[in-house]
Amino acid sequence: MSSYEERMAEKYNFLKKENTNQESEKSISEEKPIDNRQQNVDIPEEGSLLVPLDAWNTVLNQLGNLHEASQQMAEARERAAKAEAEADFLREKLKNTRQQLDEVKKKKRFFFF
Repeated sequence: MSSYEERMAEKYNFLKKENTNQESEKSISEEKPIDNRQQNVDIPEEGSLLVPLDAWNTVLNQLGNLHEASQQMAEARERAAKAEAEADFLREKLKNTRQQLDEVKKKKRFFFF
């Protein structure tokens, strides 16, 4: 079974080295030489934040792990609820069986005396 990250990478084609290498090669070949004195610096919009790619990938991995953990917790809760219902049913059945056994013992005493 593959990890959540691998499944999402296959499904949405992200975090793949092939795609990033091809894109970077295209961007390098398309770039025009820039004079050091006239560098164009992109200024981020207000309210946005530049994040390093490694940090972003780490956050995505953690998000995937949290999603997978929440699915496992939901499954565990479901199993626990099922086990609790079964335990209640068995307790009730045991109680009824003991009552029937007591009634049978009382009837036997009555017949022998």
